[in-house]
Amino acid sequence: MVALGNLYGLNKPEGNHTRKMGESKKSPVIWAVGGGKGGVGKSIISTLIALSLSKMDKKTILIDVDFGGANLHTLLGIKNSPKTVYDYIQKKYHSLNDICIDTEADNLRILSGASDILSLANLKYAQKAKIIQGIFQLDADHVVMDLGAGTSYNVLDFFLIAHQKVVVLTPQPVSIQNAYAFIRNAVYRKLSRLTSQKAALFKIIQSAMDPNNELKVKTVQKLLQLIQKEGREEDANVLRREIESIQPLMITNKIRNHKDQDAARIIQLISEKYLMIHPVFAGGIAYDQKINAMVSRMVPLTRIDASNDALKSIADISARLSATALTSDA
Repeated sequence: MVALGNLYGLNKPEGNHTRKMGESKKSPVIWAVGGGKGGVGKSIISTLIALSLSKMDKKTILIDVDFGGANLHTLLGIKNSPKTVYDYIQKKYHSLNDICIDTEADNLRILSGASDILSLANLKYAQKAKIIQGIFQLDADHVVMDLGAGTSYNVLDFFLIAHQKVVVLTPQPVSIQNAYAFIRNAVYRKLSRLTSQKAALFKIIQSAMDPNNELKVKTVQKLLQLIQKEGREEDANVLRREIESIQPLMITNKIRNHKDQDAARIIQLISEKYLMIHPVFAGGIAYDQKINAMVSRMVPLTRIDASNDALKSIADISARLSATALTSDA
């Protein structure tokens, strides 16, 4: 069975990220911030997580992984990016480090996608592998990826390579549905990649991805039981371990009252029942009109007041998750 990271020529991301004796360079902690469809404030939260990490004296790089419609740089006051990921794909630069752009904040750089290059919206396998390889070689303590909207294979693959897999949602019912769909698709995407070299097993996984499948498989547990009945108990055990390693971190954005935090609990219950995974509620962010006003006026978020409640909430979440990422596998 081939692990996801190795399919891209990488070691698995789960591991100790601290510097070891004799190593000349440590690999960064990779964060991915997704959330299904747009409108949940994913890009703002990505930016504020990166800003919070940089204020912890951590070298941080923020990446716009919405390669077909990149605009994250505008949140940092950069009108036009002089260098983008497309330049790296075209081999104009040897390393992703070479196309990172400084921001107003100390310790924070940005790596921009290319909003005017249509082909980047549908990366080829070799291009995606090249970018992923480059991300793990970035000169940083933390790398925060702001994923594109939706649940395309490219979006899910970048989500799955991260050490910290963050899913942003709002208390709105549609957002809750989209967040769960994002997590479900990520689970089945990982199953598909893990079984891609085993035709019979891959066929079962592909069938089960359809909620109305002929196999009448409604849960991951039933899927694994079916695989066991096919005489593939070892495969089923490997897949179970890989699935359980997916632990999405949920941030509920635009909270207006205490009840709004229940949105994450709904996803936890459904995910445990149907997907055999245990999403973690990382925290809630209150609705903040000041941040919306800054974005509307195109004021860089690096200039946000340190006393801002939303920023303080994200700083607290970032500090807790950062400590977890650096110690959980030690």
